[in-house]
Amino acid sequence: MNPLDRLLAIEDIRRLKARYFLGVDGKDAALLRSVFADGAETDFRSESPTRDEALRTHDPEQFARNTVAMLAGFTTAHRAGLPDIEFVSDDEARAVWPMSDRIWLEDAAQARLPFKSLRGWGHYHDRYVRTAQGWRIAATRLERSKVIVE
Repeated sequence: MNPLDRLLAIEDIRRLKARYFLGVDGKDAALLRSVFADGAETDFRSESPTRDEALRTHDPEQFARNTVAMLAGFTTAHRAGLPDIEFVSDDEARAVWPMSDRIWLEDAAQARLPFKSLRGWGHYHDRYVRTAQGWRIAATRLERSKVIVE
């Protein structure tokens, strides 16, 4: 990959991750699903104290639906820092994204999660593939380093 193509691919991957966060915070299942390759792995076992295996799937459609449903009644704000993006080949890349998020319960009657608010920090570990539709997330894993719940 020549230097210009590499820079364009980096920008495409950055914009893809931005759409991921827009889909989560906007509770837009279609947008969230659109950032994933078919069969992409989503691994959020770190969100469970028991590392619940049910939080790792290979079904982006299910992940998008479940995420939007779980966050109903919450306001969320996700932020990512500068990624470290490495190209494995012309059509595959890996990245580590520093992240932080805030989650606030809007309606106590709708509580499905065991907190009123959450502040979290950690890293997303992603793998990307270039498809006919452009770059897509082939795998994502969140590893949190700190969580404060109230």
